[in-house]
Amino acid sequence: MGKSFYDLDYIIDISEKRLAEYTVLYQKVFERLTNIILIYSALGIFLIPLTQHLVAMDIKGVVFYAVFAVFAVLLSTSLVYFVRLLLPVNIVYLEPPKKYYGSYKTELELLNIGNEETVNDSLRGTYIFELQNAIEVNSRAVRKKNSYFYNALLFALLSVVPYIVCLGFHLVRGGK
Repeated sequence: MGKSFYDLDYIIDISEKRLAEYTVLYQKVFERLTNIILIYSALGIFLIPLTQHLVAMDIKGVVFYAVFAVFAVLLSTSLVYFVRLLLPVNIVYLEPPKKYYGSYKTELELLNIGNEETVNDSLRGTYIFELQNAIEVNSRAVRKKNSYFYNALLFALLSVVPYIVCLGFHLVRGGK
């Protein structure tokens, strides 16, 4: 028998699988946080000496200060995306099954809308609607979190280049 989108059980099955996929994808975004944290740790090693050079203005010329400004903007942008990544978002969870075979079923039976098959199809339709809503909300959350992760990582990596230039100025000054 072929798969049919008229078959409510098939729709429930594929929707449950899709919802499980989005749950796994959402968790994977946070498993990759160590990549960004590693970059931040590396950038933090000489951040205080570089800032001291900035405050003391002991490096001649404007190149160091311009490159440091680019570094600060890129790192700040990355941090903004990183914080947005860490902030919680609305994730939809399904109602417990008891709600369907308990209260919803009882309500539909009291309405006397038809035979057992009609009540069963109505319950499955309600469940499918809830699944579709959860899939839609959770897919948006996954896309949003992936976007924040990508931007945080991208700007962190871009900030490495001006950081290395500033580090060169620091090392030329003898690390003072």
